[in-house]
Amino acid sequence: MKPNTRKTEPNAVIRAATDGSLSRKLKKYLRSCRPPDGTDPKKELARMPNLAGFCGFLKCGSSAMEELRRDFPAQYDYVCAVLEDEALNSSRSPAVINTYLKEKFGYGEKSTPHDAGNFRLVFEHDITEDGA
Repeated sequence: MKPNTRKTEPNAVIRAATDGSLSRKLKKYLRSCRPPDGTDPKKELARMPNLAGFCGFLKCGSSAMEELRRDFPAQYDYVCAVLEDEALNSSRSPAVINTYLKEKFGYGEKSTPHDAGNFRLVFEHDITEDGA
């Protein structure tokens, strides 16, 4: 089969956002990340819920989440807020949580105006000849 003629799968995230099941599916994913009942939480760590894991749970890719962000921004924001809260309250090491939050949610140092883009100043004359 040629790649261009292959029938594409419907976006599971968009379908869930459209039919109102996104919140329920997110809760089901969160439950799947918890260790089984009766296990010692100190010995068996739960899986840290994350956006990639949720995509895997729904059998879609990260481009599906980008489509959700574009077409259903409020629902995308909800998913991200829930996953951020789960990360912040997880029992993972601070280094793992910090890395995840920086990568997915933009935590970290704020950029300053001079960091906003790459630009180069070009002078038409040598400014050192003006005297200083």
